[in-house]
Amino acid sequence: MAFREVIRALLPRRNPSGGQGPALRTQGLLPHCLACAIGLASIVLFWGPLHQLVSLSLADERYSHIILIPVISAFVLYRERRPTFSAIAFRPGVGLPFLVAALAMYGVLALGGAHVPANYRLSAIMLAIVLVWAAGFAVCYGVRSFKSALFPLLFLLLLVPVPFDVMDKIVSFLQRGSAEVTYFFFQLAGVPMFRDGVRFELPGVGIEVAKECSSIHSGWALFITGLLVAHLFLKSIWTKACLSILTVPIAMFTNAVRIVTIWFLGTKVDVGFLYGNLHHRGGILFSLISLSILMGVLCLLRKMERHGPLAATAGEDQVSLPASPGGPAAGLL
Repeated sequence: MAFREVIRALLPRRNPSGGQGPALRTQGLLPHCLACAIGLASIVLFWGPLHQLVSLSLADERYSHIILIPVISAFVLYRERRPTFSAIAFRPGVGLPFLVAALAMYGVLALGGAHVPANYRLSAIMLAIVLVWAAGFAVCYGVRSFKSALFPLLFLLLLVPVPFDVMDKIVSFLQRGSAEVTYFFFQLAGVPMFRDGVRFELPGVGIEVAKECSSIHSGWALFITGLLVAHLFLKSIWTKACLSILTVPIAMFTNAVRIVTIWFLGTKVDVGFLYGNLHHRGGILFSLISLSILMGVLCLLRKMERHGPLAATAGEDQVSLPASPGGPAAGLL
């Protein structure tokens, strides 16, 4: 009898009217206990690649954003916990095939059953791990909760490290883009110069837009911020995509402003600006410019959603989940 009472307490309970209650406490503990068990087991099973990923994030600033991704994803999931966990439908059989497939994918990669170049190995393994976590969430909470939590689950894909050769191309793209905008600003200011690629011979001192100054670090931060605020404040998929894409030129623009500002201060005020704290630790100050531009674009897109041609599209992209019998609407997809 005692065993039956424990199982009954763990299983999801329903309202007297037949529907699941909206509050988290009415859902039973079994899905949450199972989710915790899968999470802890995955940390033990995937300890090797996870440790390698954390080491990469701490050692290489191009990947420093990775360590924050689970925290941000957990924050969004917690913030949207009511629409997500009020839609729990504990049916392990629905997500179990996907979980088994994701585990099989990891096993093949980890054991060397598939030939993957060394440069892409960690990326492929982390993709399999993220798929395992997503499938595990579907197993524990059901398809409706999975759809409601789609953004924080997809956000975990940023844990997949960009392969080194692809990252080098991204850095090179940002480097060239920043150099182009810098060249435009110098031309606008009427500064005589000679340009050779990303190098500028200028009066007083020459400068180079080095890879370290390509804005890759601030670019990642701005891109992640753009994804987050787009999800929180925009409705249409098109406006969300627009805001996220615009973070790239905004990062280039701000980096060019930083380069030109430091050059002018170093040549007109004090040469120490070329080597001082503003050069090496002034990223936060110039990031405020990026955030200001991003917030301006966000406000513009919100106005377009309310009053412009995107208003109808925003309404179509937001689909309501049907209300459970006797309970409120489960939330938005």
